[in-house]
Amino acid sequence: MSEKPYGLFCPISKACEILEPRWTMPILAEMSCGTTRFNDLRRGMPRISPTVLSKRLKEMEEQGLIERIIDKGSGTVDYMRTPLALELHPILVALGHWAQRNIDAEAALCDRDAPTLMWLLRRKINTDELPATRVVMRFHFTDAPKKKSNYWLVAKPGLAVDLCVSDPGFDVDLYVDSEIPILTGILFGRYSLPLELERGGLRLVGAPRLSRTINKWLSLSYFASSARLAQMDEFNSISGFSEMSAINDRSWIK
Repeated sequence: MSEKPYGLFCPISKACEILEPRWTMPILAEMSCGTTRFNDLRRGMPRISPTVLSKRLKEMEEQGLIERIIDKGSGTVDYMRTPLALELHPILVALGHWAQRNIDAEAALCDRDAPTLMWLLRRKINTDELPATRVVMRFHFTDAPKKKSNYWLVAKPGLAVDLCVSDPGFDVDLYVDSEIPILTGILFGRYSLPLELERGGLRLVGAPRLSRTINKWLSLSYFASSARLAQMDEFNSISGFSEMSAINDRSWIK
């Protein structure tokens, strides 16, 4: 609860006293995506310290928003939303749509955290649209520090997509090259996937079956439909440039 209650009778102020402490709403949002473990919550929100996360989870449990469930056999702990928290879900969704409609793209895409983006991206891979075999994708961000510029997603039929921060040692099926705001913008509907392929903001090299079906296996955010599109400069076509030339140009692979 807020350290200093507002001292008002308004129900909205009372709700704020419970939901206002920093990180409470993002924790609920991350849990709505299916995250229930402490370490996974931290991976989804890397800027929250372990101490603060522990404190918030304890406070949320005391407020009846979450329940701490311990597996007696393994000792693992899962944090589950209670009916009280589930009742807040439509409100969180409405806030997300409001932000997409009213916060301009420049402000919405100002964060440049590649690990956070990749943790989100691993949940946006529709494995049903991938070949029924192991698929390895390497993502390279040209605007990220060298040590945090490369990531690998490994998808296998029937399993959750694995995120690797070092080369897993498998042959790469698809190379993906972009900048953090552009790929983030595509996921949240701020940028157009086809236009970014044409402009070279997103470049793909590898198996044609993957590069040509990215619109099927890459799922956009639930909020993409209500996005306020980023302002784009008019694209001047270059002689000989095409979407397929962007997909097949290998000069940028490092």
